[in-house]
Amino acid sequence: MIKIIWSIRARKQFDKVYQYWTNHNESNIYSEKILDETLRMINHLRDQNKIGLKSSTKELRRVLILENFSLSYRLTKKEIKIFSFFDNRQNPKKNKFN
Repeated sequence: MIKIIWSIRARKQFDKVYQYWTNHNESNIYSEKILDETLRMINHLRDQNKIGLKSSTKELRRVLILENFSLSYRLTKKEIKIFSFFDNRQNPKKNKFN
């Protein structure tokens, strides 16, 4: 099975998005939906790991989650390393893995 590794940056980005939506909505329902869909996509990547669009940066691929979030990752034979979790409604210049 392919190992999934989150970079520190990606983990912090995900946590920040999760917290933002929990606070904004005064509920964790949407945040949990983001989490569930992210985990579903990661499991899907284990089976079909080249489904993401190729990025111009660092041989990365990018997939959309719930149309509003981008997950950037790099694939090797043994692992999928997640480099970024980005809310696409932000300024795209903030996403250095775009």
